[in-house]
Amino acid sequence: MNSLSVKVNRSGGGKFQSRKRGNKTKDLNITSLIDILTILLVFMIKNISMDAAQKNAPEGMILPTTVTINKLIESGKAVYLKIYPDKILYGAESIEVGSLQDFLNKPEIRNSLLRLLQMEARSITSTSSKPCLLIQADKELPCRYITEFIKFSAQASFANIYFSAIHTDNKDEILGL
Repeated sequence: MNSLSVKVNRSGGGKFQSRKRGNKTKDLNITSLIDILTILLVFMIKNISMDAAQKNAPEGMILPTTVTINKLIESGKAVYLKIYPDKILYGAESIEVGSLQDFLNKPEIRNSLLRLLQMEARSITSTSSKPCLLIQADKELPCRYITEFIKFSAQASFANIYFSAIHTDNKDEILGL
């Protein structure tokens, strides 16, 4: 509970005045501090952005590249594999090879797809180009299936493997059906 002490005014007819307690703290002026911090922030941002522009890749390091699907189609060096949980489609024409379970469990489907990929890889290699495989997979497909297709395509001598994910529920839109 706060109590006010009252100082008696002995001079005639005055009011009661409250006594001041302790020293009043002086207000802190931080505008100059904010100015300095702003200048420091601008200086740091400028230096960091300039450092990033001056960095180059080390000698011998090849950074990954991205390629649009249209460039791959026009080049004729790419083979397409579209993987869904219920079917596997081969080539730009989207020829159905089988289902994902058939690929994993039936050796005849696996061997026929391997022969198709090897035939395509040989025809691309004969034109003095590196064969390229574009794996387009459903976003819900577990990673172990993608890993299996990477191992599988390595047997077919594909040098470059590109990936893309399908982020739509309408498969016909992606398949062009």
